[in-house]
Amino acid sequence: MSRKQLTLVTSIVVTATLAITAGCGSGKGGGSSAGDSKGGAAIGKGMAQLPVEPTQAPTEEPTDDPYDDPSDSPTGGSGLITPDAKMGTCGWGSDGKPYANVKISNSGSSTAYYSLLVGFVDSSDKAVTTGVESDAAVAGGADKTIKVTGLKADSSHTAKKCRLSLATKSDSAD
Repeated sequence: MSRKQLTLVTSIVVTATLAITAGCGSGKGGGSSAGDSKGGAAIGKGMAQLPVEPTQAPTEEPTDDPYDDPSDSPTGGSGLITPDAKMGTCGWGSDGKPYANVKISNSGSSTAYYSLLVGFVDSSDKAVTTGVESDAAVAGGADKTIKVTGLKADSSHTAKKCRLSLATKSDSAD
């Protein structure tokens, strides 16, 4: 069914529902057609005969306890930033884009790949822009400074701080 037909069908269903419910409770007779100027009273009268109370009790008592029980225990730290990454200096490039130097010290013995997300914020901690670097290779046991550049220019220099928001380490380039 095309989108245009679906909209038409939805409109018809809503209109029919409104017409059916317009007669419910109108007048003093609970759906009587006497003195009913809205129409649909016969349908409203039939609906008034439905049971008000549920015919069966609920099968399960509500509970405040969660059903799932986490099987793993939380690890130390936020888990979003590898201990190999440390924030270095920040500044602005000649193009007006802010940058951050992130210092990586690969604690492993083989080459690892780091993905970094840096947020550049103003004095009230509101985000000005972000910068991303993906799959930066660092040799095992080596130190390397990776420059992460903001995605948009900040020529008025409203960014006052840079924060390392995410730093992940993997054994292979993604």
